[in-house]
Amino acid sequence: MEHNINANKQPGPAVSLTLNARPERKYLRKGGCERYIDFHIQVGRAPEKQASTRPALNLAIVLDRSGSMQGEKLSIAKSATLAVLDHLTLHDRVAIVVFDDQIDVIQPTAQVTPELKSRVKEALRTIEARASTALHEGWLTGCKAIAGETKESGPARCFLLTDGIANVGVTDPEQIAGEAAGIRENTGISTSTFGIGQDYNELLLGPMAVAGGGQFHHLRNPQEIFNTFVGELGELLSVAARQVCLEVEVGNTISFDLISAYWINSTNKSIAIGDLQYDEEQHIILKVRFPEQVSTEKQTVRARLVWLAGESEQKTIWQDLTFSYASDATCDDELRNRDVMHWVGLHEADLARRESIQYNNRNDLTNARAVLTAKTQLIAGFAEGDNDLLADVSSLENLKQEMANAPLPSEVTKEEYYGQQRRSKMKKDYR
Repeated sequence: MEHNINANKQPGPAVSLTLNARPERKYLRKGGCERYIDFHIQVGRAPEKQASTRPALNLAIVLDRSGSMQGEKLSIAKSATLAVLDHLTLHDRVAIVVFDDQIDVIQPTAQVTPELKSRVKEALRTIEARASTALHEGWLTGCKAIAGETKESGPARCFLLTDGIANVGVTDPEQIAGEAAGIRENTGISTSTFGIGQDYNELLLGPMAVAGGGQFHHLRNPQEIFNTFVGELGELLSVAARQVCLEVEVGNTISFDLISAYWINSTNKSIAIGDLQYDEEQHIILKVRFPEQVSTEKQTVRARLVWLAGESEQKTIWQDLTFSYASDATCDDELRNRDVMHWVGLHEADLARRESIQYNNRNDLTNARAVLTAKTQLIAGFAEGDNDLLADVSSLENLKQEMANAPLPSEVTKEEYYGQQRRSKMKKDYR
């Protein structure tokens, strides 16, 4: 079951989004049960004749200049910032912020002119590493700098680059992620985070990017700053649909868990997908809990996509999935949709990595291994014949063995966390 809609209200190429909602099975046990649903989102290909202009970009670049950034890190961060500016034109607007325990806006938001590029180059030349890390206030200042510029038709994003842990001002990861979600929802500004080295907190920068509708990048060394800055900028310059959300409606007796690495609004249950490019696709996996049968014989899950194309909000029609109660024998005989279970397995494996790393970083190896054991058994139950899932089963087993006697080292947890984030969202590795 699928539906697409063309956003023809803006000048230039139309934007086509398709939603295909697929359940693993459609029969329900009378005593209640759980069922997975794969919401497959596809963006149409770019028209052969592209418009002569692209949407304007509003960008804030926020650089950590705390003491640990001394030397090559800060030098390459400056060069990467200038490289980003070289890819922008008079069409775009940019703001530049640097922070340690103090915040400096070295370039208020303005049109990207040759004069601006020269001013920023000169201002960055004098920036030196020093002091502590007011990460939250630095990031928030960057978002505020472009907040008045986000009602135009182009994407707005804050790039946050840091090598350290927030230790001045607001430091709670959950609170900061919640603020990133609020800024995205209320202003349209998304957040991407770039962590350098082994000392930053992936359990802050990762959820912050998820909530902010952007991307999280793990940079193993300073040389990777340049490629990831320019790589993500390239995606922003070719965005087809902005601020894409999946809205889900269920009955009062039905609940669901989001398995995939996205942010869910606790109030209206909408799932933030972020900005999507032409020809991009995403899979969002939900695990839905259905109650025992009382009087009704059917249960319905509804979903639609909402996004911005130009200055217009676009929506697909609601798509309904209907589930029917049946005998245990009928439920036992119904085969799972193997393609749906392929994506379920991949996203469950990535969820296992996220959760086990959270426990690992708290030195709670018992619960870390328990998560990996449970997910390994779950995925193995439907992985037969699927080489990707069988590889994930083996990978999770190996991860559990590595946690047998001591917590995983930082370089392993960061690479694992980055890998699952990137794979879940089908994003490129620009390093």
